[in-house]
Amino acid sequence: MNLPATEHTADMWSQAVIRSIGTMREHLGDELSLRTLAQSAWLSPFHFHRVFHRMTDSTPARFLAAWRIAEAKRLLAYTADSVTDVCMHVGYASLGTFTSQFTRVVGVSPGRFRRIVRAHADVPFHEILQRLEDRTEEPAHAAVTVSVSGGPGDGTPAAAGLFDSTIPQRHPAGCAVVRTPGAAGIGVPGDGEFQALAMCFDRSVTVREAVAAIDLDRCYVAASPGPVRVSGGAGPVTVELALRRRGPTDPPILMALPLLMAATGPRARR
Repeated sequence: MNLPATEHTADMWSQAVIRSIGTMREHLGDELSLRTLAQSAWLSPFHFHRVFHRMTDSTPARFLAAWRIAEAKRLLAYTADSVTDVCMHVGYASLGTFTSQFTRVVGVSPGRFRRIVRAHADVPFHEILQRLEDRTEEPAHAAVTVSVSGGPGDGTPAAAGLFDSTIPQRHPAGCAVVRTPGAAGIGVPGDGEFQALAMCFDRSVTVREAVAAIDLDRCYVAASPGPVRVSGGAGPVTVELALRRRGPTDPPILMALPLLMAATGPRARR
């Protein structure tokens, strides 16, 4: 049966983007130009850039940078490779640049990340989220209420946050742990425009597996359909987030905030 034209086009675009992501992941240590990625997608550079952004809400360059850090997390979690070797493997020529970028995106230096993961490697990740939930205070004034559904359900905890991009990286402006299905309030330090994102894992997933979630079908993600605008004079905003299995065009989860806060951090405010 033939697909309607629009659906057929969307499927072609999806396959093109998946091909380019495959090229990224197979050649993380190489210089990958826009032209090279476009060729792998069988599209012109201009058309490829537009299609990629439409399908992923990210530019190819940012997506590639995210996969490089994601692979670095996997290597740090599963191998004894030195930080220098990991740096070179994922395409960084400068150890200083790699360390700075990793720390900014993940929330902790590569060496400390490795030590924390090793200390909690076999702990179920849902227990980490439960610890974070216990250590998180309810906000005095919630600017955003996130209602999270889907995923494995049965009260499995999900981490939800307000980010400055569609890639879950860096410190969110505010975060909360939500028992699915359920809702929670999130406070933010001021007005702004944010991307509401949520993630959770099946209860069988360990910390080591979660932080290195490169090919994990037990991971669920959700994103708001557009930016969430917070204004002090407009009252609280409600956002619906429906968790689904992470797909091949979804960006990797880079920030390790739940693990860091629950394992080592102080009591936090949402």
